[in-house]
Amino acid sequence: MDADTPPPAPLRARRRFLLGLVTGAVVMALAGLGASTFVKSPQQAAAEAAAPPPSLITATVERRILREDVVLRGTVEPDRALEVKPVLGSGRSVISRRVVKAGERVGAGSVLAEISGRPVVALTGRVPPYRDVHAGMTGSDVKQLQAALRELGYAISDRAGVFGASTGRAIRRMYQARDYDPPLEDAPAAPGPAPSASASAPAVTPAKQVYLPMSEVYFVKTLPARVAAVQATLGAEVTGPVLTLSVGDLVVRGTLPPADRELVEPGMPVEIFDETGGTKAPGRVTTIGELRQGEGSETGHPITISATGTLPASFAGQDVRLTVTSATTGEDVLVVPVSAIFSAADGGTRVLRVRGDRREPVTVRTGASAGGYVEVDGVGLAEGDQVVVGERTGGTGLDGTG
Repeated sequence: MDADTPPPAPLRARRRFLLGLVTGAVVMALAGLGASTFVKSPQQAAAEAAAPPPSLITATVERRILREDVVLRGTVEPDRALEVKPVLGSGRSVISRRVVKAGERVGAGSVLAEISGRPVVALTGRVPPYRDVHAGMTGSDVKQLQAALRELGYAISDRAGVFGASTGRAIRRMYQARDYDPPLEDAPAAPGPAPSASASAPAVTPAKQVYLPMSEVYFVKTLPARVAAVQATLGAEVTGPVLTLSVGDLVVRGTLPPADRELVEPGMPVEIFDETGGTKAPGRVTTIGELRQGEGSETGHPITISATGTLPASFAGQDVRLTVTSATTGEDVLVVPVSAIFSAADGGTRVLRVRGDRREPVTVRTGASAGGYVEVDGVGLAEGDQVVVGERTGGTGLDGTG
Protein backbone atom coordinates (compact mmCIF):
# COMPACT_ATOMS: atom_id res chain seq x y z
CA MET A 1 0.00 0.00 0.00
CA ASP A 2 1.57 3.25 -1.07
CA ALA A 3 1.55 6.44 0.95
CA ASP A 4 -1.28 8.02 -0.97
CA THR A 5 -3.65 5.18 -0.37
CA PRO A 6 -6.05 6.02 2.57
CA PRO A 7 -6.21 3.50 5.49
CA PRO A 8 -9.12 1.16 5.61
CA ALA A 9 -12.28 2.48 7.29
CA PRO A 10 -11.99 0.25 10.44
CA LEU A 11 -8.50 1.62 11.21
CA ARG A 12 -9.68 5.21 10.91
CA ALA A 13 -12.56 4.58 13.23
CA ARG A 14 -10.21 3.03 15.83
CA ARG A 15 -7.96 6.11 15.74
CA ARG A 16 -10.88 8.48 16.22
CA PHE A 17 -12.05 6.43 19.19
CA LEU A 18 -8.62 6.55 20.85
CA LEU A 19 -8.32 10.30 20.25
CA GLY A 20 -11.74 10.91 21.80
CA LEU A 21 -10.87 8.71 24.75
CA VAL A 22 -7.66 10.66 25.46
CA THR A 23 -9.42 14.00 25.06
CA GLY A 24 -12.16 12.95 27.46
CA ALA A 25 -9.61 11.84 30.04
CA VAL A 26 -7.86 15.19 29.85
CA VAL A 27 -11.15 17.08 30.25
CA MET A 28 -12.12 14.93 33.24
CA ALA A 29 -8.74 15.51 34.86
CA LEU A 30 -9.03 19.27 34.45
CA ALA A 31 -12.60 19.24 35.81
CA GLY A 32 -11.48 17.27 38.84
CA LEU A 33 -8.68 19.71 39.49
CA GLY A 34 -11.11 22.65 39.35
CA ALA A 35 -13.57 20.93 41.63
CA SER A 36 -10.85 20.20 44.15
CA THR A 37 -10.16 23.93 44.32
CA PHE A 38 -13.71 24.86 45.30
CA VAL A 39 -14.97 21.78 47.08
CA LYS A 40 -13.46 21.04 50.51
CA SER A 41 -13.97 18.26 52.96
CA PRO A 42 -15.69 19.04 56.29
CA GLN A 43 -12.38 18.53 58.11
CA GLN A 44 -10.56 20.92 55.78
CA ALA A 45 -13.31 23.55 56.03
CA ALA A 46 -13.29 23.39 59.85
CA ALA A 47 -9.53 23.71 59.99
CA GLU A 48 -9.50 26.75 57.76
CA ALA A 49 -12.33 28.42 59.72
CA ALA A 50 -10.48 28.18 63.06
CA ALA A 51 -9.08 31.46 64.55
CA PRO A 52 -5.38 32.10 64.02
CA PRO A 53 -3.17 31.66 67.05
CA PRO A 54 -3.23 34.70 69.36
CA SER A 55 -0.54 37.35 68.96
CA LEU A 56 0.96 39.32 71.84
CA ILE A 57 0.50 43.05 72.28
CA THR A 58 3.56 44.51 73.94
CA ALA A 59 4.74 47.86 75.26
CA THR A 60 8.22 49.20 75.87
CA VAL A 61 9.55 49.76 79.38
CA GLU A 62 10.36 53.50 79.57
CA ARG A 63 12.33 55.74 81.90
CA ARG A 64 10.72 59.15 82.49
CA ILE A 65 9.10 61.44 85.03
CA LEU A 66 5.53 60.53 85.92
CA ARG A 67 3.08 63.34 86.62
CA GLU A 68 -0.67 63.62 86.93
CA ASP A 69 -2.21 67.01 86.15
CA VAL A 70 -5.63 68.42 86.96
CA VAL A 71 -6.61 71.41 84.82
CA LEU A 72 -9.27 73.94 85.81
CA ARG A 73 -9.94 77.65 85.53
CA GLY A 74 -9.93 80.45 88.08
CA THR A 75 -10.21 84.20 88.51
CA VAL A 76 -7.42 86.37 89.92
CA GLU A 77 -8.64 88.66 92.68
CA PRO A 78 -7.38 90.19 95.91
CA ASP A 79 -7.30 88.17 99.08
CA ARG A 80 -10.15 90.27 100.51
CA ALA A 81 -12.24 93.34 99.73
CA LEU A 82 -12.55 96.25 102.15
CA GLU A 83 -15.30 98.85 101.98
CA VAL A 84 -14.05 102.27 103.03
CA LYS A 85 -16.64 103.97 105.26
CA PRO A 86 -15.08 107.12 106.69
CA VAL A 87 -16.16 108.35 110.09
CA LEU A 88 -18.16 111.47 109.31
CA GLY A 89 -17.54 114.73 111.10
CA SER A 90 -20.09 117.32 112.12
CA GLY A 91 -22.08 119.09 109.45
CA ARG A 92 -23.00 117.95 105.96
CA SER A 93 -20.49 115.52 104.38
CA VAL A 94 -20.15 115.84 100.61
CA ILE A 95 -17.61 114.44 98.14
CA SER A 96 -15.80 117.64 97.20
CA ARG A 97 -13.10 116.05 95.03
CA ARG A 98 -12.58 112.66 93.46
CA VAL A 99 -9.05 111.59 94.30
CA VAL A 100 -8.67 107.97 93.19
CA LYS A 101 -9.94 105.84 90.31
CA ALA A 102 -10.84 102.17 90.07
CA GLY A 103 -7.76 100.04 89.44
CA GLU A 104 -5.42 102.61 91.00
CA ARG A 105 -2.82 101.47 93.53
CA VAL A 106 -2.89 103.24 96.90
CA GLY A 107 -0.29 103.05 99.63
CA ALA A 108 0.32 104.37 103.11
CA GLY A 109 -0.24 108.12 103.09
CA SER A 110 -2.47 108.14 99.99
CA VAL A 111 -5.54 110.38 100.09
CA LEU A 112 -8.52 108.10 99.51
CA ALA A 113 -11.21 110.77 99.30
CA GLU A 114 -11.92 114.42 99.97
CA ILE A 115 -15.06 115.05 102.00
CA SER A 116 -16.24 118.63 102.47
CA GLY A 117 -12.76 119.90 101.67
CA ARG A 118 -10.94 117.63 104.13
CA PRO A 119 -8.82 114.56 103.24
CA VAL A 120 -9.24 110.94 104.27
CA VAL A 121 -5.68 109.59 104.51
CA ALA A 122 -4.87 105.87 104.35
CA LEU A 123 -2.53 104.70 107.11
CA THR A 124 -1.29 101.25 108.05
CA GLY A 125 -2.96 99.85 111.16
CA ARG A 126 -5.17 97.07 112.47
CA VAL A 127 -7.55 99.03 114.71
CA PRO A 128 -10.06 101.53 113.27
CA PRO A 129 -9.96 105.00 114.85
CA TYR A 130 -12.49 105.42 117.63
CA ARG A 131 -11.68 108.93 118.92
CA ASP A 132 -10.05 112.18 117.94
CA VAL A 133 -6.43 112.16 119.12
CA HIS A 134 -5.19 115.25 120.97
CA ALA A 135 -1.88 116.34 122.42
CA GLY A 136 -1.15 114.73 125.75
CA MET A 137 -3.31 111.66 125.10
CA THR A 138 -1.99 108.15 125.64
CA GLY A 139 -3.08 104.72 124.51
CA SER A 140 -2.71 101.94 121.96
CA ASP A 141 -4.37 104.06 119.27
CA VAL A 142 -1.69 106.72 119.77
CA LYS A 143 0.98 104.03 119.52
CA GLN A 144 -0.56 102.75 116.25
CA LEU A 145 -0.66 106.32 114.89
CA GLN A 146 3.02 106.86 115.76
CA ALA A 147 3.99 103.64 113.94
CA ALA A 148 2.03 104.74 110.85
CA LEU A 149 3.70 108.16 110.86
CA ARG A 150 7.14 106.57 111.16
CA GLU A 151 6.29 104.41 108.14
CA LEU A 152 5.79 107.66 106.19
CA GLY A 153 9.29 108.76 107.18
CA TYR A 154 8.54 111.17 110.02
CA ALA A 155 10.78 111.10 113.09
CA ILE A 156 9.04 110.71 116.45
CA SER A 157 10.95 110.91 119.71
CA ASP A 158 7.96 110.76 122.06
CA ARG A 159 7.49 107.77 124.28
CA ALA A 160 5.46 105.03 122.55
CA GLY A 161 1.76 105.63 123.05
CA VAL A 162 2.17 109.22 124.25
CA PHE A 163 1.07 112.14 122.03
CA GLY A 164 3.93 114.60 122.54
CA ALA A 165 5.48 117.44 120.57
CA SER A 166 7.22 115.25 117.95
CA THR A 167 3.99 113.35 117.26
CA GLY A 168 2.23 116.67 116.66
CA ARG A 169 4.99 117.83 114.30
CA ALA A 170 4.71 114.60 112.29
CA ILE A 171 0.94 115.07 111.91
CA ARG A 172 1.45 118.67 110.78
CA ARG A 173 4.00 117.61 108.14
CA MET A 174 1.79 114.82 106.88
CA TYR A 175 -1.00 117.29 106.10
CA GLN A 176 1.30 119.91 104.61
CA ALA A 177 2.91 117.33 102.30
CA ARG A 178 -0.56 116.66 100.87
CA ASP A 179 -1.45 120.35 100.46
CA TYR A 180 -3.97 120.46 103.29
CA ASP A 181 -4.00 122.69 106.35
CA PRO A 182 -3.38 120.64 109.47
CA PRO A 183 -6.33 120.52 111.88
CA LEU A 184 -5.75 122.91 114.78
CA GLU A 185 -7.37 123.54 118.12
CA ASP A 186 -6.75 125.90 121.00
CA ALA A 187 -4.00 124.77 123.28
CA PRO A 188 -4.91 124.58 126.94
CA ALA A 189 -3.88 127.65 128.89
CA ALA A 190 -0.60 127.33 130.74
CA PRO A 191 -0.95 127.41 134.54
CA GLY A 192 0.06 130.73 136.15
CA PRO A 193 -1.31 133.83 137.92
CA ALA A 194 -4.71 135.07 136.87
CA PRO A 195 -4.57 137.83 134.24
CA SER A 196 -4.93 141.44 135.48
CA ALA A 197 -8.33 143.05 135.08
CA SER A 198 -6.68 146.29 133.94
CA ALA A 199 -8.26 147.65 130.80
CA SER A 200 -4.83 148.46 129.47
CA ALA A 201 -3.78 144.76 129.40
CA PRO A 202 -3.55 143.48 125.77
CA ALA A 203 -5.85 140.59 124.70
CA VAL A 204 -4.10 137.23 124.72
CA THR A 205 -4.50 135.12 121.58
CA PRO A 206 -4.84 131.45 122.51
CA ALA A 207 -2.05 129.25 121.20
CA LYS A 208 -2.97 126.65 118.58
CA GLN A 209 -1.88 123.01 118.50
CA VAL A 210 -2.39 120.22 116.02
CA TYR A 211 -4.63 117.22 116.61
CA LEU A 212 -5.95 114.34 114.48
CA PRO A 213 -9.71 113.97 113.83
CA MET A 214 -10.75 110.34 113.46
CA SER A 215 -12.78 111.34 110.38
CA GLU A 216 -9.62 112.21 108.43
CA VAL A 217 -7.70 108.91 108.61
CA TYR A 218 -8.55 105.38 107.58
CA PHE A 219 -6.45 102.52 108.93
CA VAL A 220 -5.88 99.51 106.67
CA LYS A 221 -4.20 96.34 107.90
CA THR A 222 -2.17 95.77 104.73
CA LEU A 223 -0.95 98.40 102.30
CA PRO A 224 -0.50 98.98 99.44
CA ALA A 225 -3.93 98.07 98.15
CA ARG A 226 -5.81 98.49 94.92
CA VAL A 227 -9.02 100.45 94.36
CA ALA A 228 -11.59 97.88 93.26
CA ALA A 229 -14.50 100.30 92.87
CA VAL A 230 -15.46 103.91 93.59
CA GLN A 231 -19.02 104.24 94.87
CA ALA A 232 -19.28 107.95 95.72
CA THR A 233 -19.68 110.52 92.97
CA LEU A 234 -18.54 114.13 92.98
CA GLY A 235 -20.97 116.34 94.88
CA ALA A 236 -22.87 113.42 96.39
CA GLU A 237 -23.61 113.35 100.09
CA VAL A 238 -21.75 110.59 101.88
CA THR A 239 -24.16 108.06 103.35
CA GLY A 240 -22.20 104.82 102.97
CA PRO A 241 -18.96 103.40 101.55
CA VAL A 242 -17.09 105.81 99.31
CA LEU A 243 -14.90 103.15 97.70
CA THR A 244 -13.83 99.50 97.93
CA LEU A 245 -10.21 98.46 98.34
CA SER A 246 -8.72 95.18 97.22
CA VAL A 247 -6.51 94.28 100.15
CA GLY A 248 -3.75 91.70 100.38
CA ASP A 249 -1.89 89.73 97.74
CA LEU A 250 -3.59 88.60 94.56
CA VAL A 251 -4.92 85.05 94.77
CA VAL A 252 -6.76 82.79 92.34
CA ARG A 253 -10.19 81.41 93.15
CA GLY A 254 -11.90 78.66 91.19
CA THR A 255 -14.10 75.59 91.49
CA LEU A 256 -12.66 72.07 91.64
CA PRO A 257 -14.94 69.47 89.99
CA PRO A 258 -16.13 66.76 92.42
CA ALA A 259 -14.53 64.05 90.25
CA ASP A 260 -11.08 65.60 90.83
CA ARG A 261 -11.40 66.18 94.57
CA GLU A 262 -9.49 63.03 95.56
CA LEU A 263 -6.60 64.03 93.29
CA VAL A 264 -5.95 67.50 94.72
CA GLU A 265 -4.79 68.47 98.21
CA PRO A 266 -3.59 71.74 99.82
CA GLY A 267 0.09 72.36 99.24
CA MET A 268 0.22 70.85 95.75
CA PRO A 269 2.11 72.91 93.13
CA VAL A 270 0.13 74.86 90.53
CA GLU A 271 1.03 76.58 87.28
CA ILE A 272 -0.97 79.81 86.85
CA PHE A 273 -1.21 80.77 83.17
CA ASP A 274 -2.57 84.10 81.96
CA GLU A 275 -3.48 83.29 78.37
CA THR A 276 -4.13 86.95 77.54
CA GLY A 277 -0.56 88.01 78.24
CA GLY A 278 1.07 84.60 77.79
CA THR A 279 2.56 84.85 81.29
CA LYS A 280 3.05 81.98 83.74
CA ALA A 281 3.55 82.08 87.49
CA PRO A 282 4.08 79.32 90.06
CA GLY A 283 1.72 78.83 92.97
CA ARG A 284 0.32 76.34 95.46
CA VAL A 285 -3.12 75.15 96.50
CA THR A 286 -4.01 77.05 99.68
CA THR A 287 -7.51 75.91 100.59
CA ILE A 288 -10.19 73.52 99.32
CA GLY A 289 -13.73 74.04 100.60
CA GLU A 290 -16.68 71.73 101.08
CA LEU A 291 -18.81 70.71 98.11
CA ARG A 292 -20.99 73.59 96.98
CA GLN A 293 -23.97 73.09 94.74
CA GLY A 294 -27.18 74.87 94.00
CA GLU A 295 -28.66 77.63 91.92
CA GLY A 296 -26.39 80.45 90.93
CA SER A 297 -23.14 78.61 91.62
CA GLU A 298 -21.03 76.06 89.83
CA THR A 299 -21.14 72.62 91.44
CA GLY A 300 -17.78 71.77 92.98
CA HIS A 301 -15.34 72.58 95.74
CA PRO A 302 -14.18 76.21 96.15
CA ILE A 303 -10.41 76.25 95.73
CA THR A 304 -7.89 79.02 96.42
CA ILE A 305 -4.40 79.19 94.92
CA SER A 306 -1.72 81.55 96.20
CA ALA A 307 1.29 82.55 94.12
CA THR A 308 4.68 81.35 95.30
CA GLY A 309 5.90 84.94 95.01
CA THR A 310 3.73 87.92 94.09
CA LEU A 311 1.47 87.84 91.06
CA PRO A 312 2.06 90.70 88.62
CA ALA A 313 -0.56 93.43 88.73
CA SER A 314 -1.48 92.55 85.12
CA PHE A 315 -3.04 89.31 86.42
CA ALA A 316 -5.69 91.20 88.43
CA GLY A 317 -9.19 90.31 87.25
CA GLN A 318 -7.97 87.82 84.64
CA ASP A 319 -9.54 84.43 83.96
CA VAL A 320 -6.56 82.07 84.10
CA ARG A 321 -5.79 78.41 83.47
CA LEU A 322 -4.65 76.41 86.50
CA THR A 323 -2.64 73.21 86.14
CA VAL A 324 -2.36 71.35 89.44
CA THR A 325 0.38 68.71 89.58
CA SER A 326 -1.32 66.15 91.81
CA ALA A 327 1.38 63.47 91.53
CA THR A 328 4.95 63.40 90.33
CA THR A 329 7.99 61.20 90.77
CA GLY A 330 10.34 64.18 90.70
CA GLU A 331 12.91 62.27 88.66
CA ASP A 332 13.10 59.70 85.85
CA VAL A 333 11.82 56.25 86.88
CA LEU A 334 11.05 52.97 85.08
CA VAL A 335 7.43 52.95 83.98
CA VAL A 336 5.10 50.50 82.24
CA PRO A 337 1.45 50.76 81.23
CA VAL A 338 -0.91 49.89 84.08
CA SER A 339 -2.29 47.07 81.90
CA ALA A 340 1.11 45.33 82.04
CA ILE A 341 0.76 44.69 85.80
CA PHE A 342 -0.90 41.49 87.04
CA SER A 343 -1.19 39.66 90.34
CA ALA A 344 0.20 36.14 90.59
CA ALA A 345 -1.29 33.27 92.59
CA ASP A 346 1.24 33.83 95.38
CA GLY A 347 0.07 37.43 95.80
CA GLY A 348 3.09 38.96 94.09
CA THR A 349 2.93 41.69 91.47
CA ARG A 350 4.49 40.86 88.13
CA VAL A 351 4.95 41.86 84.53
CA LEU A 352 5.43 39.44 81.64
CA ARG A 353 8.62 40.24 79.76
CA VAL A 354 8.97 39.04 76.15
CA ARG A 355 12.34 37.93 74.80
CA GLY A 356 12.10 36.37 71.37
CA ASP A 357 9.60 33.52 71.66
CA ARG A 358 9.87 33.38 75.46
CA ARG A 359 7.65 34.98 78.09
CA GLU A 360 9.35 35.62 81.42
CA PRO A 361 7.42 36.70 84.52
CA VAL A 362 9.32 39.39 86.44
CA THR A 363 8.37 40.32 90.02
CA VAL A 364 8.10 44.09 90.47
CA ARG A 365 7.29 46.65 93.11
CA THR A 366 4.95 49.43 92.00
CA GLY A 367 5.14 53.10 92.93
CA ALA A 368 3.47 56.27 91.71
CA SER A 369 0.95 56.08 88.89
CA ALA A 370 -0.21 58.78 86.50
CA GLY A 371 -1.66 59.05 83.04
CA GLY A 372 -2.15 55.29 82.62
CA TYR A 373 1.44 54.43 83.60
CA VAL A 374 2.89 53.08 86.83
CA GLU A 375 6.37 53.23 88.33
CA VAL A 376 8.00 49.77 88.63
CA ASP A 377 11.15 48.37 90.18
CA GLY A 378 12.11 44.79 89.36
CA VAL A 379 15.33 42.79 89.32
CA GLY A 380 16.55 42.50 85.75
CA LEU A 381 13.85 44.73 84.28
CA ALA A 382 15.42 47.47 82.18
CA GLU A 383 14.53 50.36 79.93
CA GLY A 384 13.74 49.11 76.43
CA ASP A 385 12.41 45.70 77.54
CA GLN A 386 9.13 44.56 76.03
CA VAL A 387 6.28 43.61 78.37
CA VAL A 388 2.90 42.08 77.56
CA VAL A 389 -0.11 44.36 77.86
CA GLY A 390 -2.63 42.11 76.07
CA GLU A 391 -3.27 39.51 73.40
CA ARG A 392 -4.88 39.90 70.02
CA THR A 393 -7.19 36.95 69.43
CA GLY A 394 -9.22 36.07 66.33
CA GLY A 395 -10.60 39.08 64.47
CA THR A 396 -9.81 42.35 66.19
CA GLY A 397 -10.81 41.44 69.75
CA LEU A 398 -8.24 42.09 72.48
CA ASP A 399 -7.76 40.10 75.66
CA GLY A 400 -5.89 41.46 78.67
CA THR A 401 -3.20 39.45 80.36
CA GLY A 402 -4.55 39.70 83.81
